[in-house]
Amino acid sequence: MAKEKVKKQYLNGYERILKIDYMISHMHYPSVEDFARETEASIPTINRDLRDLRLKFGAEDILQYDRVEKGFYYTRPSFRIPAMLTSEKQIIAARLMSNLLKLIKDTPIYKQAIEVFSSLSDNIEEDSKLNAKKLSNRILFLGMDPVKIDDEVWSKLEEAMAKNNYVSFEYLNYDTKFVVAPWQLIYSEGMWSLYSYYSLKKETRFFNLPGIRNLEIDSREFELPEDFEYTKRAKGNFRRYIGPELLHCKLKITSEKTLNYIKTYNWAEDQKFENQEDGSTIMTFTSNQDYPILGWVLSHGMYVQPLEPEWLVNEWKKNVKEMARLSERV
Repeated sequence: MAKEKVKKQYLNGYERILKIDYMISHMHYPSVEDFARETEASIPTINRDLRDLRLKFGAEDILQYDRVEKGFYYTRPSFRIPAMLTSEKQIIAARLMSNLLKLIKDTPIYKQAIEVFSSLSDNIEEDSKLNAKKLSNRILFLGMDPVKIDDEVWSKLEEAMAKNNYVSFEYLNYDTKFVVAPWQLIYSEGMWSLYSYYSLKKETRFFNLPGIRNLEIDSREFELPEDFEYTKRAKGNFRRYIGPELLHCKLKITSEKTLNYIKTYNWAEDQKFENQEDGSTIMTFTSNQDYPILGWVLSHGMYVQPLEPEWLVNEWKKNVKEMARLSERV
């Protein structure tokens, strides 16, 4: 009986690059011929893999060729390319992350991020990829379309933040020139903004990136505080905002549908709901996002009424009275 011919299995592109990466980090100046022999690929294929290793996997300035040793080496010995996505769940997650990143299209980091996720999820077996492709089209991320960001503004901000340099720029129609310490770049609701410290007013301030022009890096350096991060200073998830003081809020919710909607979100870490005998629900929480909270309460119309603090109650009443006055003109 004739033996069944076994089909030879060849490494795919990512597997070859993974093998090349291992050889460079563990062998003494491996050559193109060494790579070809170990991976059973042609010399032109290996050259393409080396190009991809440089351009797609971050080794552009790290992978070097030694003309004396006639082989390759890493200038940073600790460099390694990312491990391959092996499980179907990892593959699906990578594709979903690729879809999620489309929410920040037209921004300088979008293209690079997409290339990373695409290179990881594209180098997998077709059988595993099939279900991942189908499922990634069934899970959708919705968000406000982002505005286009000027590449020069973005690059200069990255450089300034890396060295903790002040920056100066003109903003919207303001007459003054702002000089700030750039702390973070924040993406929220379709907008990239600069979270900074404005030393002239001794306060933190946000600047939407599309409104920034003629940005220059100052030679002066600033000291970054330990608690500079937005998430450490903002209390609440009502909007990208940090107010001057922490508010202890108490709201009355009179609609079951509104209550069900509100309960599905984490508006504040300490939010609590307490049912009342009259069928309403009392919601309590603390936050330093004063004006976003006011807008949020007003957005729920007659179904959410503020009870505390006094500032919130008074601002809500003022807005409701003005809206009632305007409604009489309709």
